[in-house]
Amino acid sequence: MMGGHAKTRPVDLLREIDNAGPRAIPIVCLISFMIGLIIAFVGNMQLKIFGAEIYVAALVAISTTRILGAIMTGIIMAGRTGASYAAEIGSMRANDEIDAIETMGISPTEFLVLPRVVALTITMPILTMIADIVAILGGMCVATTIMSVSIAEYWKTTLEWITFNNFAIGVLHGWVFGWVIAIVGCWCGMRAARNSDGIGRATTNAVVYGIIGCVIMTAILTIIFNWIDI
Repeated sequence: MMGGHAKTRPVDLLREIDNAGPRAIPIVCLISFMIGLIIAFVGNMQLKIFGAEIYVAALVAISTTRILGAIMTGIIMAGRTGASYAAEIGSMRANDEIDAIETMGISPTEFLVLPRVVALTITMPILTMIADIVAILGGMCVATTIMSVSIAEYWKTTLEWITFNNFAIGVLHGWVFGWVIAIVGCWCGMRAARNSDGIGRATTNAVVYGIIGCVIMTAILTIIFNWIDI
């Protein structure tokens, strides 16, 4: 790996996919399940006034698959993975490891940034789909216990209201969020000051800027989808 001919190694990409994907599933599932519970509980309080409690299933399905599943996953990954990228790369910068990589003729962007960006871009849509399913299960727990709705009725209503457009929009949000979070996290790490305070600032900035980036992209995508009537 000398002479400026370094390429992204498959082993590095697989390691980053494992860190950003399977290891993030437990926290994503926990938060998504609680979000599904909250949406169903609040929805039940309002819908029971009209005797339409069964539509809690539709409320949970539409809100999570179209946007909330992606947003909650994005926030989680900005705090977990985006901050991790900034801290890792920032530590390497403080220890002059990045300078050593450049001295060997290896591009830090290709060697450090690219595997992380590709890994999070791949895993975020998958995590978003998992979050959608788990949130719907959380809503089902409320519907079947508090509202006495049968599991069959809940899933029948859910499948009736989930559309391909809503599902695809949610997954697309997840893909965009993955790209934004990874870029921001790596950028903050590469620009970190060469001391412990600089690493801390870079980590904090990665989380803040990552969440802001996700919100901005959500606004942009929402405007676009409304404009094209999707």
